[in-house]
Amino acid sequence: MAQLQDGEAYLVERFRHVMFTPASQARLKDAPQATWKGLGLGVSKAHGEFVALPGVVEELQGIIRDKGQAASTGVLPGALQLDAAFTAPAMRAALRQRYPVVHIASHFHFRPGNETASFLLLGDGSHLPLSEIKTWPNVFAGVDLLTLSACETAMGNAAADGKEVEGFGVLAQRQGAKAVIATLWPVADASTKALMQELYRRHKTQPRSPKIEALRQAQLALLHGQKPVRKMVAQGKRSLTVIAPVAEPSDSSTAALPRFPLNPRAPYAHPFYWAPFILIGNWK
Repeated sequence: MAQLQDGEAYLVERFRHVMFTPASQARLKDAPQATWKGLGLGVSKAHGEFVALPGVVEELQGIIRDKGQAASTGVLPGALQLDAAFTAPAMRAALRQRYPVVHIASHFHFRPGNETASFLLLGDGSHLPLSEIKTWPNVFAGVDLLTLSACETAMGNAAADGKEVEGFGVLAQRQGAKAVIATLWPVADASTKALMQELYRRHKTQPRSPKIEALRQAQLALLHGQKPVRKMVAQGKRSLTVIAPVAEPSDSSTAALPRFPLNPRAPYAHPFYWAPFILIGNWK
């Protein structure tokens, strides 16, 4: 919806938009907590077919301020679990602390119709399938905002028997999350880092503004080039392949992937970079 045009502008320039699901209904009226602290979980290193995501470390350190990690200077106090520290047991233990904000930045592999083959990559290289997360009762209880900074986390599809297989975003709501930011297609590493840091900065500086407005403003920052970025280079996609967003000599790993004209003032202006992010559930 965000990238639709009315002939003059993208809809995101005129409207906020939120997705509601049956899993959203029970917590739509809940007021957000007055102060936020965050849990950041991320994978930056390569594992098998999954390429390295160097932007993840900067992304999380620019969002979460962990007293135990000097490099983290983010806007939210909290805790970080990066790479080897990000395991399934560590994740479950940290979630028991009931952080209002949980931000997960990693690879996500979505297999339509198969919740066992759809999985989140953990920092030790293991796979956490949706079918296992489904067995963790109410694991995201108390979470005002769960951000799934990975590829296709909003996607869902039907299994061979016609039964709906829920995407990560909807499943997380069934497990207690009041609002989820998820993605509709594969996202690029560097632009995702820029958008996410801008989202939390906006919410911090405008605490009375709803979450959906912080997301919209972050999308507009990429669209209009308000967020400073470094020189564009080939960058990892938060799924199984690599994306090259600018006109560079192609090779076997990038030839078939999307390329867009480069606007030096707004290198992430194409909807590919900012439009896949949607908010599901409680927008306040």
